[in-house]
Amino acid sequence: MAFQFGAALAAFLAASGGPVTTAPQPPAAQQIMVPLIEPAALKALMNSPVRFVLVDVRQPEEFAQGHIDGAMLMPLANLPATYATLPKNVKLIVYCRTGHRSAQAVSFLQTHGYDRAVSLNGGYLAWAAQVK
Repeated sequence: MAFQFGAALAAFLAASGGPVTTAPQPPAAQQIMVPLIEPAALKALMNSPVRFVLVDVRQPEEFAQGHIDGAMLMPLANLPATYATLPKNVKLIVYCRTGHRSAQAVSFLQTHGYDRAVSLNGGYLAWAAQVK
C-alpha cells in the first residue's frame, strides 16, 4: 500500500482544526488485462501446424514500415466495423507497436465472443527486438 502524504497531511490538519485543502487527484490509470503471447511463443506457433490468424491493429503507414509475415491489417479504429470478418474458431493473435492498442482490440473482441484472442506482449517492437 502506498503512503499518500497529501491525504495524511489533510487528515492531520482536519484532526487538529487546521485548514484543509486538497488538490484534485487524477484518476488511476486503467489497465486492460488480456491474455498475452510472448514473441518467442508466436515464433514457435508460426513454425507449427497450428492454425491461427495474425491481426495488426496499427495504422496503414505503420504496417507499410514493417509487419509480421502473414499479418492482416485491421486498424483499431476500424475494428468495430470489420471484426465480424474474423473467424471465431481459431486463435487470434493481435498486435500493434507496443501492445496497448492490441490490448484494447483483444478486450473488444472478447466482449464480442472471440474467446481465443490474445495480444502479442510488447507488440511489434518486442517482436523485432527478440525474434525478427
